[in-house]
Amino acid sequence: MIEEISIRNIALIDELELELSPGLNIFTGETGAGKSVILKSIGLVLGERTSVDIVRAGADSASVEISISSTGQINKDIAESDSLILSRHISMNGRSRCRVNGELVNLKELEEIGTLLVDIHGQHQHQSLFKIETHLELLDDFGETSTERESVSEKYKHLLELQREMDTLLHTLKTSEREKELLEFEVKELSTANLIDGEEEELTAELSILNSAEQLFESANQIYNQLEGDIRGEFSTASTSSVSTLQNLREATRILSKLTEIDPSLTDLSDRLESSLYELEDIGQQISNYADSVEFNPMRLSEITERLDLISKFKRRYGNTIKEMLTYQEDAQKKLEDLELGSDKIDEIKEQIQDEQDQLKQLCMALSDKRTKVSKRLSLLVQNELQELGMEKADFLTAVEQLQDENGFLQIDGNSYAVRENGMDKVEFLIAPNVGSDLRPLTKIASGGEISRVMLALKTVLIQVDNIPTVLFDEIDSGIGGKIANIVGKKLKKLSQNAQVICITHLPQIARFADRHFLVEKKVVGEQTLISAKPLTDPERVNEIARMHGGEETEVGLAHARELLSG
Repeated sequence: MIEEISIRNIALIDELELELSPGLNIFTGETGAGKSVILKSIGLVLGERTSVDIVRAGADSASVEISISSTGQINKDIAESDSLILSRHISMNGRSRCRVNGELVNLKELEEIGTLLVDIHGQHQHQSLFKIETHLELLDDFGETSTERESVSEKYKHLLELQREMDTLLHTLKTSEREKELLEFEVKELSTANLIDGEEEELTAELSILNSAEQLFESANQIYNQLEGDIRGEFSTASTSSVSTLQNLREATRILSKLTEIDPSLTDLSDRLESSLYELEDIGQQISNYADSVEFNPMRLSEITERLDLISKFKRRYGNTIKEMLTYQEDAQKKLEDLELGSDKIDEIKEQIQDEQDQLKQLCMALSDKRTKVSKRLSLLVQNELQELGMEKADFLTAVEQLQDENGFLQIDGNSYAVRENGMDKVEFLIAPNVGSDLRPLTKIASGGEISRVMLALKTVLIQVDNIPTVLFDEIDSGIGGKIANIVGKKLKKLSQNAQVICITHLPQIARFADRHFLVEKKVVGEQTLISAKPLTDPERVNEIARMHGGEETEVGLAHARELLSG
């Protein structure tokens, strides 16, 4: 609810600060005193549009600030605490700054918050009940259809997921024929190549050996001949009469062995020389075997060269290493399998969609039937309220209409219907204020008084499900008086037990029910005309009620005022 209002330089208001009651707040005063300016100021801080003309003459800027408590109805993303301060500053240059708890917000954000906090009914256009999208929610809350609505919502969301999945598959199949041909070619090419991780390194090493076969063979034989002598013919580089290294070592070993018989201290040297001889002989033998193993194979050389050329070509297409190429092959194979399975998957999803649509159809029809039944009860209750409020001839209807759509996927009795998360219905409150007039949307009602009374009737019926904490009525007493005015006052009083009510009235029968009564006056101060407002004391209320009733504060008028206030 609104706890305090602070207004600076709005129209003819210089400075004005008011503390409101959590119950019924009544604003009264002479015609033209400025009561609607106060309501307009509240509208400004709730996000209503305005112009620089609203700034008081001679002032550079204007501002409005309201303090709100008990903001439990507001999402915690908007208000983390139990209190909220909304403010708006309007400069003569046309700039408007909006703040929520001191933080700058744009006008749209301010309006969204204001919609959750205050419902204004009268000349203003801030009425939540004028927004058709809220009618369905109010009907559902009133009829307690949350279980059915949640079932529809869950089924609808699941159906959308299936539809998106199928659309993706269809798009993939439609755009992937060329991709499929390419994938088939790539998979076949890589599979035929039969690549093995690490083979490039092995082939490169083998190629190096094959390219150097002649040099390896000759060098190995040269080493052998140096060790054993010219026994390998054409590859020898020593003369035929030369003695080989090993022959010299064998002779030296024999001689040193005999010397050890004379001088045993030479035994260690003899053993070492003999060991070296054995080692060199083994080396010679292995060199000989190596030379014999060197292969002169031009065919194998050609095979390796071609294989490495193929791997090099694949590098430009599939990856820098064979491991990357094999990974590419696996991925391509998986994509190809997905494409090949796409048609089967689409058929499967189509069956699921059909099944989900059948279930959604039953849920939507059940919800629609319940809404239709609830709407009749709501219409009757509101119409009864309107009759009590002096609109005996008014006809009120909560219209529930199933939305036909030629592109809708829900088929019932040969017709196509649009389905949304909240079902297949459009709900709108319609009214015919007078006999012979057609039922029309609430927004088409011309009279501000009729608008306010319709809203009062709706609020009275829906107050338990409509969570907006503050309701503001302007011109609710237009065209009524006497008994009806008294009924209106009682209903406002009853409404104020569940929500804060702010009301402008000219009727004492309504004003007498106020929990806090404000008098709005227009006075000349110096050379300026200013609007002021103040809460009235009990004696001051008697005087104001007397003024409202007869225009003069006579003893009879005062007595009647006291009687009204005590009644």
